[in-house]
Amino acid sequence: MTEAATAESVSVQTPETSQRELGQRIGWFVAGFCVVAALAHIYWLGIQSPGVLNLRAFHLLIPFVLVPLLYAGWKGAVARVHWSDVILIIAGLASTIYTLVEGPSMIYRYGVMPTDLDLVFGGIILLLVLELTRRAVGWALVIIILLMLAYSLFGGYAPGIFVNRSFSWERVVSFLFSMDGVYGIPIGVSSTYIYLFILFGAMLQFSKAGDFYIDLAYSIAGRSRGGPAKVSIFASALMGTVSGTGIGNVVTTGALTIPLMKRAGFKAVFAGAIEAVASTGGQIMPPIMGAGAFLMAEFVRVPYGEIIIAAILPAFLYFLSVYLIVDLEAGKRGLRGLKKEELPQAVAVLRQWGHLLLPIVVLVYMLAIENVSPIRAALYSMGTLLIVSWLRQESRLTPRRLMDTAVSGTKGSLEVIVSCAAAGLIMGLFSLTGTGLRLSAWVATISGGSLIVAMVLTMIVTIILSMGLPTTAAYIISAAVLAPALHDLGVELLQAHLFIFYFACLSGITPPVALVAIPAGSIAGANPFAVGVRAFQIALAGFIIPYMIVFSPELILKGEPFAIVLSLITASIGIWALAVALIGHAFDHAVPILARFVVAAGALALIFAGWQTDVVGLGLIAAVFIYQRLTGKKAVADDAVR
Repeated sequence: MTEAATAESVSVQTPETSQRELGQRIGWFVAGFCVVAALAHIYWLGIQSPGVLNLRAFHLLIPFVLVPLLYAGWKGAVARVHWSDVILIIAGLASTIYTLVEGPSMIYRYGVMPTDLDLVFGGIILLLVLELTRRAVGWALVIIILLMLAYSLFGGYAPGIFVNRSFSWERVVSFLFSMDGVYGIPIGVSSTYIYLFILFGAMLQFSKAGDFYIDLAYSIAGRSRGGPAKVSIFASALMGTVSGTGIGNVVTTGALTIPLMKRAGFKAVFAGAIEAVASTGGQIMPPIMGAGAFLMAEFVRVPYGEIIIAAILPAFLYFLSVYLIVDLEAGKRGLRGLKKEELPQAVAVLRQWGHLLLPIVVLVYMLAIENVSPIRAALYSMGTLLIVSWLRQESRLTPRRLMDTAVSGTKGSLEVIVSCAAAGLIMGLFSLTGTGLRLSAWVATISGGSLIVAMVLTMIVTIILSMGLPTTAAYIISAAVLAPALHDLGVELLQAHLFIFYFACLSGITPPVALVAIPAGSIAGANPFAVGVRAFQIALAGFIIPYMIVFSPELILKGEPFAIVLSLITASIGIWALAVALIGHAFDHAVPILARFVVAAGALALIFAGWQTDVVGLGLIAAVFIYQRLTGKKAVADDAVR
């Protein structure tokens, strides 16, 4: 009787138990695969390269294997692994093996004399990238690829100025199954710089560098008025050296800073918006920045260290603008900072965690001073971190933490790898059809040769593209189409790419989508759309900085030292004036609406290089505040921050 009951119990629990065991086995397989992928890339990039095409093929194998296991094929999928996922993995393995075997000879025949197997496996990879993009990134990028495919196949039937040559299916597939397509520059940069820096960021996180940055931010800014909001700014700027993603910054720092901001007196919408804006700045914060910065170095053909140097002052101005808005808003509302006993001491924080600054110092020194390759700089920084982490028990990168680093870093890279593969297809189709050059010519024609009109068009197109795409993909597509147009109008290539990159990043806080505002609103308990709108208002100065980059090359450290210092001073004054215009408060006085418009005009005048516009801008701002000091009334604190 007992045996029968036991048998019945086992039979009832068997499906549930087997499903749990299957999940565990998949988890072990994923972890093992991530560790192998991380070690293989470190070996290939640091010791022995397998060859360019082989490295890119191996790199693309990561999402071929992991995306079907980690991303459900459709909404509401119940089974942990569906039979269609197994087919995707097998197809990915087979196409990768074919690429490795045929690669040396295939590079001489793609787009010209492809074999039947070239077309078969090229078609498989095309379908795989489309499906993995749909799962990991979303439909927006898939739709763009499908539209470009249709245009390449049926361009001869397009109306009017859109008419183009129609290419055969064989020509298109063969061209995309090459180092001008899916294995092109984007996946090449992802397989080297981006993946390695994502692993470095994961190492920093598991060494508790995130805790260090947050504690340091609290010790620096916690006591000043609006302290918790300023802590969010400093913490997000520091975390930008680790994650390089807006959403990653929000969920990391926002979980701590948003509740404190609300407790200090800020309304939920404002607290979420500040965190969203500050976290977005992590993508433009040197030395790591976002993944797009590595692609920028490849497109512009300059060392990555030059990108870092050029990004220093614009990033400073961005975070300065957010800081000033918080400070003015807190002053307007009469808010105070945290008490001294509630905050960590800077000396104690540095004593406990200061050793974790050394890898960042090594990274900056090697990139900006020694001008070595990002690969070598990342490897040396990772080695430095591995050593110094053992100076404190809390930060030690034990074998278990290193395994977690490999798993977290590899999983965190999937969206970037898939986006780069998809972007490679789009760039290949742009190249094959000549669409990129045609669109660039259209921008120049529509603008009528006016640089400012072309810049506004570029901003609008980049933001629209970025609303449904990851920053990396949006930057690649926008840069391929729009950077040449700006360059033809006299903008230096680096400035043109920085201009586009900034707006690709800022799309995360641009309504109606504002992806970065969604998790910020969730943490704050506020409507995400309202958070996005408020974040857009707060970040308005951030939308001006790209124009400063173009009109004042001194802000990317090009020019004489005196001119650079003068440009920084006038730009900082302009940023402050714009913050005053947005908040309506300065020097403990309310600023009337008409005066705010005058101050905003003065701030905009400081954007353009030249002493004439600087004098006009400074004169407008000075006139308003002299008048305010003589006639203004003390601002009365409201009971809450809207």
